[in-house]
Amino acid sequence: MSTAAKRAPRSVDDLRPADRERLERAHRRLREATDAYEPFLGGELEPGQTSPVHDAREMAAAQAEVQNAESAIWQLREELLGWARPAWAPSASLVADWFSDEDRIYDER
Repeated sequence: MSTAAKRAPRSVDDLRPADRERLERAHRRLREATDAYEPFLGGELEPGQTSPVHDAREMAAAQAEVQNAESAIWQLREELLGWARPAWAPSASLVADWFSDEDRIYDER
């Protein structure tokens, strides 16, 4: 397999239907993983509200799934589209709004 740096980037529109489905499944997996991780991110507490307590093992498992799903999507993007992950890109587990408006198309199928 050639690396992304050696190939010209492709468009999602250039993918075969089976490869497009693989990419859509990877996006769906990452969406589901980030949704499952959301409860562990915390949020604003109202006065008098107790802080939620989470099981550290459940939180670690949810974070690991986000990281694994994110890694899988970047591997597919490189394999299918020639898109290399930018070195500056933050981890999906650190970004609550990881998905852009363009990614919504993967949720509609």
